[in-house]
Amino acid sequence: MDMPLIASWPVRAGLAECPHWIAGTNALLWIDIVRPSVNILDLTTGVSAETIVPAKIGSAAPGPDGAVLLALETGLWMQDAQSALHGWATPAMAGTHFNDGKCDPMGRFWVGSRSSDGSPGKGSLYRLDPDGRVEAMAGGFDVCNGLGWSPDATAFYLVDTVPRLLYRYDYDLNSGTIANRRIIQDFAGVPGKPDGLAVDSAGNIWCAMWDGAGIQRVAPDGELVGWLDTPCPRPTSCAFGGDDGRLLLVTSASYGLDPADIEQFGLSGSILAFRSPVAGVPVAAYAGPGIARTPADD
Repeated sequence: MDMPLIASWPVRAGLAECPHWIAGTNALLWIDIVRPSVNILDLTTGVSAETIVPAKIGSAAPGPDGAVLLALETGLWMQDAQSALHGWATPAMAGTHFNDGKCDPMGRFWVGSRSSDGSPGKGSLYRLDPDGRVEAMAGGFDVCNGLGWSPDATAFYLVDTVPRLLYRYDYDLNSGTIANRRIIQDFAGVPGKPDGLAVDSAGNIWCAMWDGAGIQRVAPDGELVGWLDTPCPRPTSCAFGGDDGRLLLVTSASYGLDPADIEQFGLSGSILAFRSPVAGVPVAAYAGPGIARTPADD
């Protein structure tokens, strides 16, 4: 695909992930798993404001009134505008931790998990409802990763990174349920491993390929329809933003790379921007309350 790089922000991330365009602003929410931190990049000034979090982080999403929903190793938390943390009850997750997460169009937060020691088949998919209830929705994944919905929200897409699979589920937006899982793409033969993803208004899935130095575009039926080179070997995820939704923002990792190898390192650890020929599907913020009660509050 002929999509030149139009901007980059050297945020010096170890492992940037989970980009989320914040509606009504010119800013991108993202996390750094290595720090661990949650960050907001102002694209106008180029300044990325960082908040260190107290445990390993898997994903984040904007919440109400400037709050941020965090999926941490210690559970699901809401960080308010003053950086105070307030938590929900978390499902039993012995030996596992949260990974990538994203909100559906109704503002429910979907989040995957993976085993902490790399054991296969221990990952699950959870749904956090706006009323704070958490429900396990599916299991048996190695690394439950990139999530997204079709433009009409009748399909839900999910990546399992280690076996290099992209799944499609039928999605019921009213009930927030999934059914009829099938593999629509096995990325064998494609450089890298599938990581985070975004969906455009034509229904195509843009999947970052870790160690593949690019973004693979996949049609709704799973056909490989385009490739975007990235100036770094480890793109981690992507999100659409900008005034018209056509700014493709890509997070990347420097983790595990040798900075002395300039040719290999490239813009690793930066946030990259490309101009897309098509707009993305807007991603909702979490629709739950700004503050959740903890046992200590009672």
